[in-house]
Amino acid sequence: MINTLLLRTEFEEATKDFNMPEGSCIDTIEWFIENGHRSNSLRNGFNEAMEIAKAIKEYADGCAEEIRARESL
Repeated sequence: MINTLLLRTEFEEATKDFNMPEGSCIDTIEWFIENGHRSNSLRNGFNEAMEIAKAIKEYADGCAEEIRARESL
């Protein structure tokens, strides 16, 4: 979990000058993965930001699956 918080900070830093919603909430991460390439793909750090976003999303999806599994018990 601490690693994910650090990734969110890195994502915010990497995308601070990008054309996108601010922050690193999961909605912003999902938006960036789906739409971030449109006006940011030529910016320095775009590929790194995309990798970070995908790692955060993967972690969030894993947590959601765990919660759903516990709820179905």
